[in-house]
Amino acid sequence: MLSIPLPVAAVILLLVLAIGCWECWRRLRLAAAALNAEKRRLEATLGIMFDPYVITEAVRDAGGRVVDFRYKDANPAACAWIGVDRDRLLGRRMLEIDPAVATTGLMGILADAAERGLPAAVEAFAFPRRADGMRCLDIRAERVEGGLGIAWRDVTERRKVEAILERRASTDELTNLLNRKEALGQVEILNRRRGRGLAALWCDIDRFKLVNDTHGHAAGDAVLKTLADRIRDCLRSTDDIGARIGGDELLILLNGVNGLEDAMNVAEMLRSRAAEPIPTAAGPISVTLSIGVTLADPDESTDALLARADDAMYQAKKAGRNQVVAIAASQPA
Repeated sequence: MLSIPLPVAAVILLLVLAIGCWECWRRLRLAAAALNAEKRRLEATLGIMFDPYVITEAVRDAGGRVVDFRYKDANPAACAWIGVDRDRLLGRRMLEIDPAVATTGLMGILADAAERGLPAAVEAFAFPRRADGMRCLDIRAERVEGGLGIAWRDVTERRKVEAILERRASTDELTNLLNRKEALGQVEILNRRRGRGLAALWCDIDRFKLVNDTHGHAAGDAVLKTLADRIRDCLRSTDDIGARIGGDELLILLNGVNGLEDAMNVAEMLRSRAAEPIPTAAGPISVTLSIGVTLADPDESTDALLARADDAMYQAKKAGRNQVVAIAASQPA
């Protein structure tokens, strides 16, 4: 009988145990990978079950270009969203069911995916639905058997919530004007547009603390809200911007002015409107604005532009308040 020294036997035993452990670990990894693959397959299946999903075949013209798709299969969610029973949907052309597929540009996206064989993914695609108007869709398409498998999800309500959150992050809660951070960002953007004059109107409510001290903060809030409305009325277009950058400080950006006089005319109109009595629960309140006006120099920093507008506003204060004072871009403050 062959005798194996004890140290050698121990080494062999350790090797056998190590090989066994490695094999167990390998099998566990394979099992985990298979489990993850099955999980992904089930998740995809569930997604298809709940999201609208159709299988189509490409319809080509004489030159071989994809010009339409014919429905080969559809899940219940797709039939409900399209608004056509499955028996009436299958075999019919996509553009026959809904011409908006062509007018919105979606047909071009789908045709490109079918011809190139590359998956298509479109986020927040605006698509008119006859039942309830414009909807926002996330769309996925992948080539399947000479056609496309197309899934989509209606994310209209989610996008509305996101838009509300974005708006809250960029606007002043009381006045619904832009807040300081957003306004400064807009100055940077607008000032980079060459060939369009940009004017900054820095407005300060004269003796606003006295309004709060005399009539209360509720009346002060009413004054701010009304002034914000009057600012919006004085904006010439959606290119102009109104912002609240401090407690009683307001900023107006006029995009595309024809010089300092043009900006001064807007400022004078706003000053006049602001002086009209404002109805509040404490009774009518009259306030005035001191307004500083200036134009942006090309490649000028935001800080330099706003500092000059602020200086002009303080000159209006020193001149007796309820004034509009302009400082030309080339004029030293």
